[in-house]
Amino acid sequence: MAHALVFVLAPEGGLPGDGAAWEDLLAAQRLGVRSGIALRMFRVPGETSLNLDDLVSAGQANVSGADPFEPLRPSPCPEEPVVPPADPVPPADPVPARRLICDAVVPHLEPRALWLGAYELSGPVRPPNGGHPAEGLAIASVRCLDQFSLREADNETCWFYPTENGDYLCWENQRALELSPGYPADSCLQEGPVSYQRSDLQLLWSLMADDQALTCVGLTYQKRRIEWPVAASDPEPFATWTAFRVDAMADDTYREMANITVFPT
Repeated sequence: MAHALVFVLAPEGGLPGDGAAWEDLLAAQRLGVRSGIALRMFRVPGETSLNLDDLVSAGQANVSGADPFEPLRPSPCPEEPVVPPADPVPPADPVPARRLICDAVVPHLEPRALWLGAYELSGPVRPPNGGHPAEGLAIASVRCLDQFSLREADNETCWFYPTENGDYLCWENQRALELSPGYPADSCLQEGPVSYQRSDLQLLWSLMADDQALTCVGLTYQKRRIEWPVAASDPEPFATWTAFRVDAMADDTYREMANITVFPT
């Protein structure tokens, strides 16, 4: 018999109790968080002379959110067959992922409107099916460990944007979301019963760029991030690129240089 700890965010009165089925937890979570923002941040290469206007005009900073500093490759002419080189040529930047410093989906969490339920699942282990990690159990029982208003959770601050000096580009895309129940990163299934303490939960708040109000960006349990798998995502057809600079010696450490909304072409 194995066990798993999962969390559900739902409106007040929407959390299942003991004896619920896994499908009940999925249905409750679908009612709790319905939107969020996809967020990517790229470090601007020090040698580049391109600004955000140039990147947008060239189609490199586009609605897809792909690395805007990866050169666009023209499509081959139909009459010119593509012949792969005998020895593949490495890209100029061997690790372009170093430019990508953030790639996240941040759910819109409303602590005043949501309740958190903690549940222990138990059952024999079964082969993984590629779905939610908790579905690695043939769930035989669901025990409700706790239910409380998210406003009562302990708070912890974090800095979500980069703090290292330099120039950056940020891509943001609002979207409708459907999330599955959350679980502590890297520790969903365990052999023994779950030992749960509400005090181990922390609600994370961050100053997002130059916002003057704190923004709720997630939760942790025992200092580990709670993952909320995305079951469905419906992005808006446009996205916003922002160029900003971080300078620890300036009066305003964060300075927005440009902001452009882009649409599909």
